Amino acid sequence: MTQNVYLLAEDELGLAVGQKLIAETLPLQVWRKDNAHGYGNLKRNVSKYNEMGRRMAVLMLADLDNSTCPSKMINDWLPGRTLSSGFLFRICVREVEAWLLAHGNALAAFLQISEKRIPRNPETLSDPKRTLINLAQKSPRKIREGLTPIGSATIGPYYNELLGGFVQGAWDPAIAESQAPSLARTRARLSSLATICDKG
Repeated sequence: MTQNVYLLAEDELGLAVGQKLIAETLPLQVWRKDNAHGYGNLKRNVSKYNEMGRRMAVLMLADLDNSTCPSKMINDWLPGRTLSSGFLFRICVREVEAWLLAHGNALAAFLQISEKRIPRNPETLSDPKRTLINLAQKSPRKIREGLTPIGSATIGPYYNELLGGFVQGAWDPAIAESQAPSLARTRARLSSLATICDKG
């Protein structure tokens, strides 16, 4: 019996990663997905999502960014509140791009660069997104221009399309989690939820 999950993320890349994580965790499946277009809308509605978690499974992915640690960020967003059993509020340290960097050989192959250029322990990076974009400067033109921001943009014109395709096709969370502890914790929480659902 499948279990529906309501998926929320800050952006399209976060949704692609969330979909991959849910798809690998049977019997879970995406019921609905929402792009919040930044953390502001997630934070504004977090109490509503926490309440929804009392009735169904909700996976919300947010970037740690400049917060000091995931537990403090959760407390700041939901002060004095306990997370409901079905609400998986998971923090990407420091950005979801760190989870992609964590599967170094696959990302190197996608960018067509040497694997030696991919940093280990990507969750220690202050700006994983900028690191990934910088790495792409050595990539073939289509990838380089697709990922590189133009003008005041923060991402390239085909950033989500290109990296979303990488996530769907080559990125393996089971390999990446060894270099990304926050990803490992997220996969463990999803597995626990799936086990409960399977028994139910």
